[in-house]
Amino acid sequence: MHLSKLVIAALPVTYHIINHRHQPRILVKFPHNQDFNKRIKKVPGVLWSQTHKAWHIPDTPENRNKCGLPADLPVTPVKQTPAVQKLKAAQLNENNREQLRLFTEKLVLKRYSNSTLKTYCNEFMQLLLLLGNRNAQDLTTEQLKNYMLYCTLKLKLSENTLHSRLNALKFYYEQVLKKEKFFLGNTGTQRH
Repeated sequence: MHLSKLVIAALPVTYHIINHRHQPRILVKFPHNQDFNKRIKKVPGVLWSQTHKAWHIPDTPENRNKCGLPADLPVTPVKQTPAVQKLKAAQLNENNREQLRLFTEKLVLKRYSNSTLKTYCNEFMQLLLLLGNRNAQDLTTEQLKNYMLYCTLKLKLSENTLHSRLNALKFYYEQVLKKEKFFLGNTGTQRH
Protein backbone atom coordinates (compact mmCIF):
# COMPACT_ATOMS: atom_id res chain seq x y z
CA MET A 1 0.00 0.00 0.00
CA HIS A 2 1.27 3.46 -0.85
CA LEU A 3 1.44 6.11 1.84
CA SER A 4 -0.46 8.59 -0.34
CA LYS A 5 -3.54 6.36 -0.03
CA LEU A 6 -3.41 6.69 3.76
CA VAL A 7 -4.61 10.27 3.93
CA ILE A 8 -7.98 10.50 5.63
CA ALA A 9 -9.43 14.02 5.51
CA ALA A 10 -11.18 13.82 8.88
CA LEU A 11 -8.12 12.48 10.70
CA PRO A 12 -5.42 15.00 11.76
CA VAL A 13 -2.07 13.47 10.84
CA THR A 14 1.30 15.04 11.65
CA TYR A 15 4.69 14.08 10.26
CA HIS A 16 8.08 14.69 11.87
CA ILE A 17 11.58 13.65 10.85
CA ILE A 18 13.06 11.89 13.89
CA ASN A 19 16.23 10.02 14.74
CA HIS A 20 15.26 6.48 15.74
CA ARG A 21 18.18 4.29 16.81
CA HIS A 22 20.56 6.54 14.86
CA GLN A 23 18.45 6.29 11.68
CA PRO A 24 16.33 9.13 10.26
CA ARG A 25 12.67 8.11 10.14
CA ILE A 26 9.36 9.86 9.49
CA LEU A 27 7.15 9.77 12.57
CA VAL A 28 3.47 9.53 11.60
CA LYS A 29 1.19 10.65 14.46
CA PHE A 30 -2.59 10.48 14.46
CA PRO A 31 -5.40 9.79 16.94
CA HIS A 32 -6.19 6.12 17.44
CA ASN A 33 -8.10 4.81 14.43
CA GLN A 34 -8.42 1.08 13.76
CA ASP A 35 -8.87 1.44 10.00
CA PHE A 36 -5.88 3.77 9.70
CA ASN A 37 -3.74 1.41 11.79
CA LYS A 38 -4.60 -1.48 9.45
CA ARG A 39 -3.74 0.61 6.41
CA ILE A 40 -0.45 2.03 7.70
CA LYS A 41 0.76 -1.47 8.65
CA LYS A 42 0.89 -2.21 4.91
CA VAL A 43 3.40 0.58 4.20
CA PRO A 44 6.86 -0.92 3.46
CA GLY A 45 9.28 -0.51 6.38
CA VAL A 46 6.69 0.77 8.84
CA LEU A 47 7.47 0.21 12.54
CA TRP A 48 5.67 1.03 15.78
CA SER A 49 7.54 3.13 18.34
CA GLN A 50 6.53 2.37 21.91
CA THR A 51 8.59 5.37 23.00
CA HIS A 52 6.73 7.85 20.79
CA LYS A 53 3.43 5.92 20.77
CA ALA A 54 3.30 6.35 16.99
CA TRP A 55 4.20 4.68 13.70
CA HIS A 56 7.35 5.61 11.81
CA ILE A 57 8.43 4.89 8.25
CA PRO A 58 11.78 5.05 6.42
CA ASP A 59 12.96 8.59 5.68
CA THR A 60 13.23 8.46 1.90
CA PRO A 61 12.73 11.22 -0.70
CA GLU A 62 9.64 9.35 -1.93
CA ASN A 63 8.12 9.13 1.58
CA ARG A 64 8.94 12.78 2.30
CA ASN A 65 7.17 13.76 -0.90
CA LYS A 66 4.11 11.64 -0.05
CA CYS A 67 3.98 13.15 3.44
CA GLY A 68 4.36 16.68 2.08
CA LEU A 69 7.70 17.20 3.84
CA PRO A 70 10.48 19.31 2.27
CA ALA A 71 13.53 17.36 1.11
CA ASP A 72 15.83 19.49 3.30
CA LEU A 73 13.77 19.32 6.52
CA PRO A 74 16.14 18.51 9.41
CA VAL A 75 15.57 15.93 12.12
CA THR A 76 13.39 17.44 14.86
CA PRO A 77 13.55 16.41 18.50
CA VAL A 78 10.40 14.80 19.87
CA LYS A 79 9.36 15.43 23.46
CA GLN A 80 10.58 12.65 25.74
CA THR A 81 8.24 10.81 28.07
CA PRO A 82 9.17 10.27 31.74
CA ALA A 83 9.71 6.55 30.99
CA VAL A 84 12.31 7.48 28.37
CA GLN A 85 14.06 9.76 30.88
CA LYS A 86 14.22 6.89 33.40
CA LEU A 87 15.73 4.62 30.73
CA LYS A 88 18.32 7.28 29.92
CA ALA A 89 19.16 7.76 33.60
CA ALA A 90 19.81 4.02 33.86
CA GLN A 91 22.50 4.45 31.17
CA LEU A 92 24.49 6.86 33.35
CA ASN A 93 27.40 5.79 35.50
CA GLU A 94 26.68 5.60 39.24
CA ASN A 95 28.34 8.94 40.00
CA ASN A 96 26.41 10.84 37.34
CA ARG A 97 23.11 9.23 38.41
CA GLU A 98 23.83 10.62 41.88
CA GLN A 99 24.66 14.04 40.39
CA LEU A 100 21.33 13.98 38.53
CA ARG A 101 19.54 13.13 41.79
CA LEU A 102 21.29 16.00 43.62
CA PHE A 103 20.52 18.34 40.72
CA THR A 104 16.81 17.42 40.75
CA GLU A 105 16.61 17.63 44.53
CA LYS A 106 18.14 21.13 44.52
CA LEU A 107 15.67 22.32 41.85
CA VAL A 108 12.77 21.04 43.97
CA LEU A 109 14.15 22.61 47.16
CA LYS A 110 14.54 25.95 45.38
CA ARG A 111 10.89 25.61 44.30
CA TYR A 112 11.48 25.82 40.56
CA SER A 113 8.34 25.23 38.47
CA ASN A 114 7.60 21.76 37.09
CA SER A 115 8.18 23.09 33.59
CA THR A 116 11.63 24.45 34.48
CA LEU A 117 12.46 21.29 36.42
CA LYS A 118 11.65 19.11 33.38
CA THR A 119 13.55 21.39 31.00
CA TYR A 120 16.66 21.67 33.19
CA CYS A 121 16.74 17.93 33.92
CA ASN A 122 16.44 17.13 30.22
CA GLU A 123 19.21 19.58 29.30
CA PHE A 124 21.52 18.36 32.08
CA MET A 125 20.81 14.76 31.03
CA GLN A 126 22.11 15.50 27.51
CA LEU A 127 25.52 16.36 28.96
CA LEU A 128 25.52 13.37 31.33
CA LEU A 129 24.72 10.94 28.51
CA LEU A 130 27.52 12.37 26.39
CA LEU A 131 30.04 12.03 29.24
CA GLY A 132 29.83 8.25 29.41
CA ASN A 133 32.07 7.18 32.31
CA ARG A 134 33.49 10.66 32.98
CA ASN A 135 32.17 12.46 36.06
CA ALA A 136 30.21 15.68 35.54
CA GLN A 137 31.78 17.45 38.51
CA ASP A 138 35.28 16.99 37.03
CA LEU A 139 34.68 19.09 33.90
CA THR A 140 36.61 22.33 33.57
CA THR A 141 35.18 25.67 32.44
CA GLU A 142 37.02 25.24 29.15
CA GLN A 143 35.51 21.79 28.56
CA LEU A 144 32.03 23.18 29.26
CA LYS A 145 32.59 26.06 26.84
CA ASN A 146 33.67 23.53 24.22
CA TYR A 147 30.53 21.51 24.94
CA MET A 148 28.35 24.60 24.40
CA LEU A 149 30.19 25.31 21.14
CA TYR A 150 29.52 21.71 20.10
CA CYS A 151 25.82 22.22 20.87
CA THR A 152 25.81 25.44 18.84
CA LEU A 153 27.91 24.50 15.82
CA LYS A 154 27.55 20.73 15.48
CA LEU A 155 24.08 20.07 16.90
CA LYS A 156 22.79 23.44 15.65
CA LEU A 157 20.43 23.79 18.60
CA SER A 158 18.02 26.72 18.67
CA GLU A 159 18.92 29.78 20.71
CA ASN A 160 16.17 28.97 23.21
CA THR A 161 17.46 25.42 23.70
CA LEU A 162 21.02 26.68 24.06
CA HIS A 163 19.94 29.15 26.75
CA SER A 164 18.02 26.43 28.60
CA ARG A 165 21.02 24.12 28.41
CA LEU A 166 23.40 26.83 29.61
CA ASN A 167 21.08 27.80 32.47
CA ALA A 168 20.78 24.17 33.54
CA LEU A 169 24.56 23.77 33.56
CA LYS A 170 25.03 27.04 35.44
CA PHE A 171 22.51 25.85 38.02
CA TYR A 172 24.37 22.55 38.46
CA TYR A 173 27.86 24.01 38.75
CA GLU A 174 26.95 27.13 40.74
CA GLN A 175 24.03 25.93 42.90
CA VAL A 176 24.67 22.21 43.37
CA LEU A 177 28.48 22.15 43.33
CA LYS A 178 28.80 25.69 44.76
CA LYS A 179 31.42 26.73 42.20
CA GLU A 180 31.32 30.50 42.21
CA LYS A 181 30.74 32.17 38.83
CA PHE A 182 31.69 28.98 37.04
CA PHE A 183 30.68 30.34 33.63
CA LEU A 184 32.40 33.58 32.69
CA GLY A 185 32.48 35.32 29.34
CA ASN A 186 30.98 34.25 26.04
CA THR A 187 29.99 30.59 25.93
CA GLY A 188 28.97 30.61 22.28
CA THR A 189 25.22 30.65 22.85
CA GLN A 190 24.51 33.82 20.91
CA ARG A 191 24.07 33.64 17.17
CA HIS A 192 24.55 36.70 14.99
